[in-house]
Amino acid sequence: MNTEPPTGDDLTRMLVSMKKDVLERAADTTRRRPGRRFGIAFGLVALIGLGSAGGAVAMGFVPSPFEGLAQPEPSASVSAPPAPTPTATPTPEPSAPPSTQPVGGTPQPYLPMDCATLATESSLTSLLRAPELAQEEGLVFTPRDASLRQNGVQTCQWTSSSEADFAVFEVDISLDDPASADALAAKREGGAGADLGLGDDSALACGDALRCAATVVVGGYWIEAGYEQSQEFGGDTTDLVVAQLGRIADVVRPLEARAPWAADAASRRWVATGDCSTLDLVTPLGTIFADPSLDASWSEATSDGRNALVAAASDEYDCRSEGTTQDDDGLPIYTSIQVNVSAGARWGYERFREYAVAGPGASDGFTTVTVTGAEDGLLQCDGMSSICYLDVLVDDSWMRVIYEGPVDAGQAPRLVQVAESVIAAR
Repeated sequence: MNTEPPTGDDLTRMLVSMKKDVLERAADTTRRRPGRRFGIAFGLVALIGLGSAGGAVAMGFVPSPFEGLAQPEPSASVSAPPAPTPTATPTPEPSAPPSTQPVGGTPQPYLPMDCATLATESSLTSLLRAPELAQEEGLVFTPRDASLRQNGVQTCQWTSSSEADFAVFEVDISLDDPASADALAAKREGGAGADLGLGDDSALACGDALRCAATVVVGGYWIEAGYEQSQEFGGDTTDLVVAQLGRIADVVRPLEARAPWAADAASRRWVATGDCSTLDLVTPLGTIFADPSLDASWSEATSDGRNALVAAASDEYDCRSEGTTQDDDGLPIYTSIQVNVSAGARWGYERFREYAVAGPGASDGFTTVTVTGAEDGLLQCDGMSSICYLDVLVDDSWMRVIYEGPVDAGQAPRLVQVAESVIAAR
């Protein structure tokens, strides 16, 4: 058995795999039955599928530790912790009273502090020796990411890497919610979680030798944090993580939250008014795709399992239908159609479109399409893709239709039909 630490491409692949696990725990393993399934296309498709920072780093669309940068090892991956900072962490001054955010504008999180400042104020270099912010703040790749931002969630993820090791630290911060009590209880279940004595309440649970997750409630804020590294934790690793959480709690406590973001009137048509039974179609999916089995399972998609805060803050439509047919050999063929709608997320759609068409993620795989009833449509689907994405701007809201199934060049116009059917029924 090879016991050497991974390097080069092997390390890159490990990072991609672990980022998927960190950021996309929504994968529904229970539905992966024996049979024929189809792979995901490359390029920005992978970024869209991963969402948030993980996909951006994994696919190389934002600066990553693998750009030939010489960086020291992550602090928790070496035998001795870094020397303590000689000066005490300054206590931040309380922020100014919140002001009203522009209606329908680019949303700002409740926490009145950006990721870079949070890293500086909390002395993040005491945990990660060379932290890099994984993604440009406010850049979103999915309607789900846009929904979280609109609901005031501040998401920050930092990486630190050497040739042989890496570490990742991430936080989601929003206003406290009754669901935080469940998150704390889950981490303490069975005695697996430890009370940290931080903030107003806190708990830490380490599920294996490579990752820990924490919940901290402090000063009216709810913090979900995760730490992951490429080597097994040393004896000091947990202490380093807890110390970092304590510094973040001290920074966050005195800050007065911003006012909530508000969508404009036009987008209220797409506010989720219930479960997926309230997202109607004029033409059934089974008719559009000539697969009657797709009509039997229009339901909520698998929830985002990144953490309890994300699950509580997400309020967009996230609906999926799955169908099964058979090939000539009698093997099952699975098809999945998913529709996401984030009301008021014009800002997110426009940033994503600029990034995908003219920015760092630009490629020839995107096609502008006309969608009846919508202002704009952007399709990524070619003849050899088993997964296609259609992004739609309608009523200042962001809709995404996703197809996954057999390779078929005819799926692109069918995605347009799905979007038009949903718009006409609304």
